[in-house]
Amino acid sequence: MTDTDCVFCDIVAGEADALVVEERDGGEEGAGTLAFSPLDPVAPGHVLVIPKPHHESLFDVPPDVLGDVMAHVQDLATRMRGGGSDERGFDGVAVLNDSTDYQSVPHLHLHLVGRHDGDPDLLPDSGDYGIARRDAFDAVTAALDDD
Repeated sequence: MTDTDCVFCDIVAGEADALVVEERDGGEEGAGTLAFSPLDPVAPGHVLVIPKPHHESLFDVPPDVLGDVMAHVQDLATRMRGGGSDERGFDGVAVLNDSTDYQSVPHLHLHLVGRHDGDPDLLPDSGDYGIARRDAFDAVTAALDDD
C-alpha cells in the first residue's frame, strides 16, 4: 500500500532521493522497513525508521508491521549505542513519535537520535538545528560500522 502524495512512499519506491542507512524485508508481502537520514536532522546520529507500506500513524498500523518497525528500531538503537562513549557509539538513543511539531509527514516514522552524556536539550525551540544532513547520516553509519 502506498500513498501517491507521500514523500516517504516515494523514497520507498525509489522515486525520491534519501540517504539510506539500511533496508529490511518484512514478514509479509510488500512489508519491511527502511532507515534513512531526515532532511533536517536535530543532531548528529538522527535517523528515521519507517514501514515500507503506507500507514499514517501508530493508531492504524497492523501489529505485525509495527513489530517489524520496532525490531528495526531496537536493533539500530542497540548498535548505535555500541560500547557507549567511544568515538563512534552514543551513550543512549532517544526515540520519538507522533509529536505534531516534529512529524510533518503523515507516514508512520520513528525518530532515533543518538545522545551523549551532557548533550543540550534534544529539541530546542528553533526548527533550524544547524546540523547538516550528511553529518547526521555519517554519525549513524559510523556508530553502526562493525569494523
